Amino acid sequence: MLDSYIIEELKRRERDRLQRERQRPTLEIPIVQHEEKDEGDRRSEKEERSGNAVVHIDL
Repeated sequence: MLDSYIIEELKRRERDRLQRERQRPTLEIPIVQHEEKDEGDRRSEKEERSGNAVVHIDL
């Protein structure tokens, strides 16, 4: 069994962590939906996009 102090400390830390996360600035980027194309067009798009990369920014 854990001591009640330890349990309360864990709860407090979790509340503090959630509060910090809520205070962090966020930016929502809209996702553009493309029209459905036939399978041949999709393959050529994938080949053209091979140099693109995903960037994840953590503030």
